[in-house]
Formats: sequence, C-alpha cells, structure tokens
Amino acid sequence: MKDFTINDLAIMVQKGFEETAKKVDVDRRFGKIDEDMGLINGRLDAIEMELIDIKKKLDNIIYRHEFEILKDRIEALEKELELAKK
Repeated sequence: MKDFTINDLAIMVQKGFEETAKKVDVDRRFGKIDEDMGLINGRLDAIEMELIDIKKKLDNIIYRHEFEILKDRIEALEKELELAKK
C-alpha cells in the first residue's frame, strides 16, 4: 500500500470536488432542459387546442368557389323567374 502525502490527499480531494461540480452543472443543465421542455409542451398543447377550435368553426364555412357557383345558379334562376313573370 502506498503512503499518501498531504499534497496527494489534497489533489484527490480537489479532483473529487471538480467531478462533483461537473455533475452539479450537468444536473442544472438537464433541469433547465426539462423546464424548457415543459414550457414547450404547454405551448404546443395550447396551439393544439386553438387548432381544434378553428377546425370546429371551419366545419360550417362554405368555400369561395362553392359560393360563386351557388351565386351564379341563383342569379340564373332569378333571371328565369323574371322571364316567367312576363
């Protein structure tokens, strides 16, 4: 067994502190990442709810080209009825 000097012991303790500091730093970074992911998930949930709401509202909307076709048909019917009145 090797005899350790005070200097050897100080070096080992210093290395231990450095490793602990690295682990704490990594844990902080992962904690920050977890926090950020929680915020992102919350925002995505809100966006998803808004999209669901928009889709519900769009279910009852007629598209412009369909509207134009129906408008033309009504105008044609009105002309036919006007001719029929005379």
